[in-house]
Amino acid sequence: MGDELEGWLRLVKMFVVVAGIVLVLGTALLVLLLVERARAPQPGISRPAPLPLPEGMRLVEASLGDGILLLRLTDREGVPHLLLVERERGRPLAFFRIEERP
Repeated sequence: MGDELEGWLRLVKMFVVVAGIVLVLGTALLVLLLVERARAPQPGISRPAPLPLPEGMRLVEASLGDGILLLRLTDREGVPHLLLVERERGRPLAFFRIEERP
């Protein structure tokens, strides 16, 4: 009975040692991955690109959808305009003047 108990205790001790090694290595790997991720450039964050508004226009509202930035503008007379801009490059795609029908 004593030899059998010693065999089980030896097995439990080996399991504890192996589990401790796995725990330490897993924690080290997790820390390494977190440091790597923190160093990597963030895909959504970049240097802001200048976006000059058409002359005499004032930005009223902006909204974003499907990679396109929609800018609602007004001119000096208060006439509304829409400017569609490609979000990635800041390139204007379309410019509309909104006219009300009588």
